[in-house]
Amino acid sequence: MLSYNLPLTILLGLVGVFWLLSVFGAVDSDGLDVDVDGDADLEGEGGSSFDGVLKFVNAQDIPIMFILSLLTLYVWVIAIASNNYLNTQQSELVALGLLVVNFIFSVLLVKFTTHPLRPMFRAIKDDQEHKEPLIGSSGFVKSRVLDQGFGQCEITRPNGAPALLNCRLASEEEPLVRGDHVLVIDYDS
Repeated sequence: MLSYNLPLTILLGLVGVFWLLSVFGAVDSDGLDVDVDGDADLEGEGGSSFDGVLKFVNAQDIPIMFILSLLTLYVWVIAIASNNYLNTQQSELVALGLLVVNFIFSVLLVKFTTHPLRPMFRAIKDDQEHKEPLIGSSGFVKSRVLDQGFGQCEITRPNGAPALLNCRLASEEEPLVRGDHVLVIDYDS
């Protein structure tokens, strides 16, 4: 392994570990999602070039970890191939120049790869089932215990699948056990 390919290989390995942990439920891929304002003025009021790049690669509709994973994969594949064919003398300066061109080309590939996926991710994000208000809904304790520090409740919804919520009791309330009836009275992000 050449020294200039090693950081990209490590980054690709970390992305692979993230997705493995995500598949097994240890990491939530939605937790790293970025909300990109769809109508920000990039030239003036508060917009940045980073916002522009995020919009360019469809980050307003596609989860940021999906975009970063594709970008990492494309950068790695192109770096390995370009250094193998265009940097036969194994110069680190040439490798750095190729990396800059590689990154720009990879961003374009991410844009064109994610563009057809936008309607699907938009439909998932705009799913009416997830917009149903839960405050005032009732359900049952799903975890072994529900107290001031931990607990999960299942709330039955009329228009979709039951919602599994992380819940906490107010500090003066007595702990509840699995199967006890609950009423959702507040939301704390």
